[in-house]
Amino acid sequence: MDTVITGKPQGRGHWIPWLFVGGFAIIIAVNAVLIVQAVRTFSGLVVEQPYKKGIEYNAAAAQIDEQRRLGWTVSAALTPQDGGAVVELRWADRDGAPLDGLSVAGEFRRPVENLPAVPVAFIAIGGGRYRSFVALPKAGAWDLHASASRSGARFLLAERLVQP
Repeated sequence: MDTVITGKPQGRGHWIPWLFVGGFAIIIAVNAVLIVQAVRTFSGLVVEQPYKKGIEYNAAAAQIDEQRRLGWTVSAALTPQDGGAVVELRWADRDGAPLDGLSVAGEFRRPVENLPAVPVAFIAIGGGRYRSFVALPKAGAWDLHASASRSGARFLLAERLVQP
């Protein structure tokens, strides 16, 4: 027999529509919490000092264009030796001739953790080759950032090398 409240008969499933209402209320409450947290924690900045980064980007793009005009190429190798590693750079001009007389300097940076940069001073050994011994504090991936210059021309190198 159905129970009569306020004049309307209620069956066994009279509470089912309230499940949908409750489910939507939970979804709306969770979304509201997530929206509030997102707005409070995100500053809207993707990078710090975006104007300065934009200027640096334009300078880097101009440097890349200049390097293309120079036509220089470089290859880098890292060979383990005596508790450290020998890093060797081979520079060549657009025709593949070795580039001697360059002033080359650089540093190794760890891409996966904040370790201090390891400076590298290269010595010319002839035939467009420049070599240095470096003692990296950890094995694994390192980014070599180097620059070579001669007679006002400048070339920047960024290459990932792995020390076993």
